[in-house]
Amino acid sequence: MITDVLIIGNGPAGLASAITLRQHGASVTVVHRPAVDAIRAGESLAASARYSLIELDLWDDFLAAAHPPCYGNSSCWGDDRLFFYDFIQSSFGEGWYVNRTAFQSMLLQKAVAAGVTFIETNRAFGLIRERMRWQYTEGHSHINAATIIDASGRNSWLSRQLGIKRIRKDNQIAVVSLLGSPNPLRSQQSLIEAVPDGWWYVSEGGEGKVVRIFFTDPDLHDRVDWLDPLYWRRKSTQTRFVKHRLPVSRYSDVLPLQYTSAGSHHLEYYAGEGWLATGDAACAFDPLSSHGIAFALRSGIDAGLAAKDELAGISAAGTHYDEKIQLAFRLYGAQRADLYRKETRWKDHPYWVRRQEQQKSVVANNGMNIE
Repeated sequence: MITDVLIIGNGPAGLASAITLRQHGASVTVVHRPAVDAIRAGESLAASARYSLIELDLWDDFLAAAHPPCYGNSSCWGDDRLFFYDFIQSSFGEGWYVNRTAFQSMLLQKAVAAGVTFIETNRAFGLIRERMRWQYTEGHSHINAATIIDASGRNSWLSRQLGIKRIRKDNQIAVVSLLGSPNPLRSQQSLIEAVPDGWWYVSEGGEGKVVRIFFTDPDLHDRVDWLDPLYWRRKSTQTRFVKHRLPVSRYSDVLPLQYTSAGSHHLEYYAGEGWLATGDAACAFDPLSSHGIAFALRSGIDAGLAAKDELAGISAAGTHYDEKIQLAFRLYGAQRADLYRKETRWKDHPYWVRRQEQQKSVVANNGMNIE
């Protein structure tokens, strides 16, 4: 099979790239792994993402899905009091709690309708570059592509194969619980609460369910406690506000606990000869920034446009894309530093010491781990 662009991964970033390329007439093949079960409820989408959805010709489809609005958030951060921020104060307006299953289905349907070819595989595959083309081999399948886009998520599969350095800012993980109640409390605001060893996030999960996530560093907890739901349940009762938003007498676990990487990392660079990285494969953001899905869409579109320009012979397209993502990560880094700098109640606790040290320019490089 010969294709203009091969995309590894079918998440929001990869699909945004695929749709964008098809809008400009390029042939696209997406190779992806089978879907895995994961708690994806409680994810939010910033209002600014509407512009990306409009570019993808998906705005009307998104509105038709009727994702619940997120009118603001409340936070206990840097102070013992709870502060409220109403999104009406934002020039972009309210955001949304996204049903990821419906959102993913919307993107997939658009890509399929646009003529994107999909190949699902759980087998190992090979990828080499020769004669200015990429040669993909998996069993008896062969794909010849001019350009490849790495949209493989935090795994950064292609970048690892190419030996691109991945720079980690921290080892933060997320402990995710989906809770239910026969008589749930209603709220259309998310809740963030900082505690000595991390921070809590609570949001609506749809259908009367609530998502509770604890962000922390894995070495701050005994290994024996990790798989014990009661441990995290007890920790939630030691908070000022989460315990009232999710009373343990009222809510119980709907699904087993899930754990996922939630730290910040970025590649040494985001584009090279015949390849680009997008979404989490390029750089992953701390969930505190709320950039996840919106960045996936934006970077996916930009990667698609850069690939389209490369196909047209514009050799500087990859460099311009790299500069754009470099800027995006620098701006995110400044925002992240400002947010963590505001929390000063636990200056001697490891979780916060690490993040305060990362903000000091004289030791910034010591806070990075290169893989």
